[in-house]
Amino acid sequence: MTNKVTGIQDISLDVIRKKRFRIDGDDNRILELNTSDLNILARLKEAYPRLVNLADNAFKDLPKIEDTTEQTDFINSVETTELIESLKKADSEMRDLMDYIFDSNVSEICAPSGSMYDPISGQFRFEYIINVLAGLYETDIESELTSIAKRVQKHTNKYSKRK
Repeated sequence: MTNKVTGIQDISLDVIRKKRFRIDGDDNRILELNTSDLNILARLKEAYPRLVNLADNAFKDLPKIEDTTEQTDFINSVETTELIESLKKADSEMRDLMDYIFDSNVSEICAPSGSMYDPISGQFRFEYIINVLAGLYETDIESELTSIAKRVQKHTNKYSKRK
C-alpha cells in the first residue's frame, strides 16, 4: 500500500512463522519457536561447549556426606553455601545460553523449576531439552529444503540436457 503523503510503498518481509508447542500438556507453558531458523546451528555450535563446561564444573567439587549425623553441619557449612551459590550461577548462565540457542524463552517455559543440570533419563536437563527441540528443527528444516529443491528443479528442468 502506498502512503499518499510520502509516496512510499510499504512491503512486509516478516514471513517468519513461529510454531507454538504446549509443554507437558500445560496451557500456561506455550513455547514459540521459529523451527526453520538455520542460524540455530551456529548458536548451538557456539553455546553447547559452554553448557557442557558449566555442568562439568558445577559437579567437579561436590562435597560428600559421610553419614546422616553430619547432615545438619553439612547443610549449614560455608562450603555448602558456596556450592549452592556456584550451582545457582551455573544454572543462570545455562538458562541464558538455552534462550540464546533457541532465540526464545526456552528456559522459562521448558524448565520453570529445578535446574538445567537436573538429571533426566541419563542426561542433564539442558541436554534433554536440546535433543527434543532439535528434532523439531530437523524435521521442519528438512521439509522446507525439500520444498525449495522441488521448486528450483521445476524451473531448471527445462535447462537440463536429457539423455
